[in-house]
Amino acid sequence: MSTYTTIQSQTIWDLSLQLYGDTSNVVKLISENPTLTSVGKLIPPGTVIEYTKPVGNTITTFFSNRQTDPVTGTGNPLQGSGFTEGFTINGHN
Repeated sequence: MSTYTTIQSQTIWDLSLQLYGDTSNVVKLISENPTLTSVGKLIPPGTVIEYTKPVGNTITTFFSNRQTDPVTGTGNPLQGSGFTEGFTINGHN
């Protein structure tokens, strides 16, 4: 079992998305953390949440594991994922 400490303005929906990659694990988080009694309320910052780490990649790990753009030095989540030169989204390369 892993733990996560909440920050300000987080809900159970946010945690499910952040920790599991989608919101379908809200019930799982509530069952693992009986003190989380309300789905619609903000969780106090500093609350320690227990969760079972998912197997494989989540959306969060996908974007955090992407390579760094060698030109700008910043993270480029599309680099190395098949989106290369000549590909345009809404007029942006």
